[in-house]
Amino acid sequence: MPNGPAGPELDVARDSDVPISTQIFWQLVYQVDSGRLMPGMRLLPVRELGAALRVNPNTIRAVYRRLADAGYVVSRHGAGTVVADRPPTRRRPEALAGIVSEMLRRAAQAGFTADEVASATFAASSERRRPGAVVRVLFAECTTADAGYDAERLNDEFQGLIEAEGTLLDELPERLDKFHYDLVATSTFHADEAQALAGGRVPVVAMLVGPAYVELVHEIAGLPAGTRIGLICASARGADNIAETLAISGTKGLELVSITIDDDAGLAELDRTADIILMSREALSHGLEARLSRPERIRPWTYEFDPAGLEHLRRAIDHVVALRA
Repeated sequence: MPNGPAGPELDVARDSDVPISTQIFWQLVYQVDSGRLMPGMRLLPVRELGAALRVNPNTIRAVYRRLADAGYVVSRHGAGTVVADRPPTRRRPEALAGIVSEMLRRAAQAGFTADEVASATFAASSERRRPGAVVRVLFAECTTADAGYDAERLNDEFQGLIEAEGTLLDELPERLDKFHYDLVATSTFHADEAQALAGGRVPVVAMLVGPAYVELVHEIAGLPAGTRIGLICASARGADNIAETLAISGTKGLELVSITIDDDAGLAELDRTADIILMSREALSHGLEARLSRPERIRPWTYEFDPAGLEHLRRAIDHVVALRA
């Protein structure tokens, strides 16, 4: 039986290069433990989840194998990968006893007594119950609108615990050079890129997005060949990201036409010809949906964070606070 998501291998704040697969594994485990994924529920096929999260399908395949090895899921013929009827119980007394024994052994090697370990443990656990110092979080995204919006959402979610700021991915190295941040957060879409840009200087927390976004990707991927999809974004890069996500999801025969928010002629053309119109957060903030007829075609290309993603970030924040204490 594994130690579960609280184990040291999932301590993002301690290791700035925790693999993305490990971070996704922890968040799926959290969904099972919290009851959001119930026994018998089917997980998305590997390729679909990989496309929705913009993660290589081989990474998702490895996560599913790890979940199966840990007893959280099983593969059933004709049903795919489903949550096990009896997911593993994480809290076993003997597991905790083993952790304590190891801590005492390592402390003794460093010259500390058992009483000193007990005192330090009590102090640390007490400190974790109180609000710690403000943790500085830099949220990185590919568009200004998403970066700023998500940073404010995190400030609201962790009010009084963090100061979150948004930045474009391309600007991440410069921000880290100029200012101090305790954590970099981003969605799984950009986790690999953010880790590369951070260069090991700051832990990168890769957060899962909510099911509504995944369902939207699934909807678009299931459209018949020949469907004309309009993409309205603030920049060519944003449109490229959407197109890449749809390509990874296995869409075939769809016609993708992208424009930027300042292309009036392109907007009119999409309004005349597009079957479905995907609008980024910046496009929506400019009120462009009001200039389109037949609003039933419009799909907001936005996301909310999954509770597992927020909990993942919370534990990283807690660890930073504990280290400061």
